[in-house]
Amino acid sequence: MYISLRFFVFLCLSILTVSSVSGQTSELAKIRIEGVNEELAANIRNHMAISAESCDTPLSRLNRLAPQVRTNIRNAANALGYYHSTFELIFSEPEECWLLSIDMVPGDQILVENVSVHIAFSKEDQLLFQEIIDELPNMEKTPLHHGEYENIKNTLSARAIENGYFSARFQRAELRVDMSDYLAEIFIDFEPGPRFSFGEINIEPVPGFSQAFIESLVILEAGEPYSSDRLLEQRTNFDESRYFNIINVSPQLSRVNQGAVPINISLVPRARNAWSTGVGFTTDTGPRFRATYENRYINTRGHHIDSDLGLSPVRSQVNMAYIIPLNDPVRETLSFGTGFVTENAETYDSDRFKLEVAYRRQSASGWLETYSIDYLQDNYTVDLQQDNVTLTMPGYSLSKTVADDLIFPSRGWKLFGHIRGASDAMISDTTFVQVYGSGKGIISFGPGRFISKFEIGSTWIDVVEDLPASVRFFTGGDQKLRGY
Repeated sequence: MYISLRFFVFLCLSILTVSSVSGQTSELAKIRIEGVNEELAANIRNHMAISAESCDTPLSRLNRLAPQVRTNIRNAANALGYYHSTFELIFSEPEECWLLSIDMVPGDQILVENVSVHIAFSKEDQLLFQEIIDELPNMEKTPLHHGEYENIKNTLSARAIENGYFSARFQRAELRVDMSDYLAEIFIDFEPGPRFSFGEINIEPVPGFSQAFIESLVILEAGEPYSSDRLLEQRTNFDESRYFNIINVSPQLSRVNQGAVPINISLVPRARNAWSTGVGFTTDTGPRFRATYENRYINTRGHHIDSDLGLSPVRSQVNMAYIIPLNDPVRETLSFGTGFVTENAETYDSDRFKLEVAYRRQSASGWLETYSIDYLQDNYTVDLQQDNVTLTMPGYSLSKTVADDLIFPSRGWKLFGHIRGASDAMISDTTFVQVYGSGKGIISFGPGRFISKFEIGSTWIDVVEDLPASVRFFTGGDQKLRGY
């Protein structure tokens, strides 16, 4: 009991001590600056090392630090072109913490008279470095800003390193200031040197996948010019394949050989199997349950299975698709799917079975093309009409989505177009052609979003009653305006 009481007293004292220290450090030193604009005042504060001094620092020490403070102020003013500034500073203790008062006359700013940037690039590199020169800020006839001068140098160095110019250097980087004429000149001579290339692409074995399949996901080639953007594209390509949980694409700069940088690729696959479930409610279907199962790689060639189950009083379905990656596994697939849907809507009832073969390919510009053949058996009832129809429908669709965030976009757009048909001469009970298009746009509007969308469709058929309910157009629903 005695030990517990002593521990309790120690804990209370510790809390009091922490509270006391926190109370002391909550008071911060104050720096008051008069006679300057906000930009210069902020830069002076950023240069102040003395602001780290505690509140109980005696005035004698603060006054000894005054020469350092003067240097900080002068450097901060010079960095923004105020080379002729004058100022007075006074330390005082008006409250619990010390105060530094600075009364400043900044004077006229130095103006940049001339900027000369020369890059010794070869004809092969002209496009890249000319683009850099064109993007550099125009500093001539503007107030001198040391930060912009440093940004020019940093931009050149960073762009060179990003594109494999690892021996790049400045032959000259000079800022001249004429104090009497209030003018400055900038001279930069930059030599990129030779451009390095990608060397050997080393891929560590990945459990569950063949080496040939992993290589089909590699877009880098040995011998192509080194580029950080290309390394990022390679990482993105692995990520968009949805096979891997950890992705490392690492340049081996310490092993450069004759200007070639080896690249090491190591990958950790995602879990082979994935399940998910969810419940919800909509005005169309009432309560609903959904479950999905995915086998992400059933063999070493990356084949995978997607399946889902949906149950509700109005619509229930089960679907499964077997997907085969092709030459470009991320953007080119062949899939075989099947599914069954039973639907009891207000305007029709339908029990249908479907088989589908689809070839999908995404272009470099982001457009997704789908060529498909659907086999459909639909046992349906519309009003007093009951029928059982078989259709074999070739189709083609084209779509693209552009958004700043695919989950909750604040701006973007989506377009989708689809054409399909059937012929009674090809395993179908009727002949028709159908086109459909939709679009959606989102823009920010104050604190919210403005969303617009459209849908349009048309069907050419001799007798509309020959078309099964699942293929007809019905307006209304929780995602559309109600139609009559």
